[in-house]
Amino acid sequence: MTEIADRQTRAHAAVWQDYLWSVGERGDPYALLLRAPADPYPLYERIHARGPLHQSGLGTWVTGSHRLANKVLRDKRFGVRRTDGEKAPEFMPFDNSMLGLDPPHHTRLRKLTVPTLNPRKLVRWKPRAAEVSNELIDRIMRGRNEFNFMSSFAQQLPLQVIGDLVGIPDRYRRLFFQLSRRMAYLLDGVATVEVAQDVQRAIAEMTAMFVDIIEMRKADPQDDLISDLLPAVEDGRLSMDEMVPLCMFLPLAGTETTVNLIGNALRALLDHPEQWEMFKADPVSLAPAVVQETLRHDTPVQQYRRIVHEDLELEGHLLAADSELAICAGAANRDPEIYPDPGRFDITRESGPETLSFSMGIHFCLGAALARLEAEIALAALAERLPGLRQVGPVRRRDSFIIRGMLQFPVAMK
Repeated sequence: MTEIADRQTRAHAAVWQDYLWSVGERGDPYALLLRAPADPYPLYERIHARGPLHQSGLGTWVTGSHRLANKVLRDKRFGVRRTDGEKAPEFMPFDNSMLGLDPPHHTRLRKLTVPTLNPRKLVRWKPRAAEVSNELIDRIMRGRNEFNFMSSFAQQLPLQVIGDLVGIPDRYRRLFFQLSRRMAYLLDGVATVEVAQDVQRAIAEMTAMFVDIIEMRKADPQDDLISDLLPAVEDGRLSMDEMVPLCMFLPLAGTETTVNLIGNALRALLDHPEQWEMFKADPVSLAPAVVQETLRHDTPVQQYRRIVHEDLELEGHLLAADSELAICAGAANRDPEIYPDPGRFDITRESGPETLSFSMGIHFCLGAALARLEAEIALAALAERLPGLRQVGPVRRRDSFIIRGMLQFPVAMK
């Protein structure tokens, strides 16, 4: 980034922050939400009070309605790009990955990855997830009584499993972990200029790493995603300019969702001792219910953005093409019209409509089944082997209005 561009970026960020602050001071709940509060749920209640759809003072349309959000996520009149093909910000690497594409290119890339990420095929990763969970617990039990659950366990398990699935050799694992931590800021929705610059550097390093790994897999194919995609490169269905961002996007997005799902689940259980005791009495049977209730009660991905692709009417409002619609999944998953007593964490809750924690429609998370599998195995192992876990200090949350998770979660073994 040149010095002039750096100054322009800083000036633009300052203007936006001033505008955001002024709109928030007028009581706009969505503007307040973009400040990344530690507890967004009171703001979601205010969004619900404004009806299924309203326009923020920032100009963005906003919904926290489960019914409407579910409808929009499945509606082909909405996408992730503007009608003029709007590009992602300069430091975003996912322009050529599924995260930043609409059909037909999104459809083509998704079709290529589905065979590797098919839920039936992902079952084979169950033993590996159990093995890694137990290895991490063994290490914890040999260490200090107090530890940061996020760095010692929650961040480690998904990185190990997704690294195996994608095909990252052992000698690159440490670098992969370090770069993933730096690139995770891409998903937060807020970043300083300094963070954006560091993300750029991490992207360049990650790109070089995957170029090397892809060359290795060309010479020695294995049972992994990279090897599965190589025939598509050879026959022209996939370009290298698309494959590298795809290999970067899948581990990053898949890892972050699972990391925070595991962390949020354990914190909710420890905050509700009666639920923790119930879970410890039958961890294997109750693990799916714990994961499902955590996805609803404190979902790792709190918000999705959609762009209107044509002028249309929605809930009595006229939305112009290229308008932006914010789908507050964290609010939709606590919609009182759908979930009784939505603020209560209850692992015995009767199953209701599916949550929007993994989105819906064409952008439904490819790794949803793997995230559930890993979280269920991890939480059951923790309940069985570390039943005395307790929180011993305040958490430090991520500064994000998109990703709901923790950086520090101090716990101890009794």
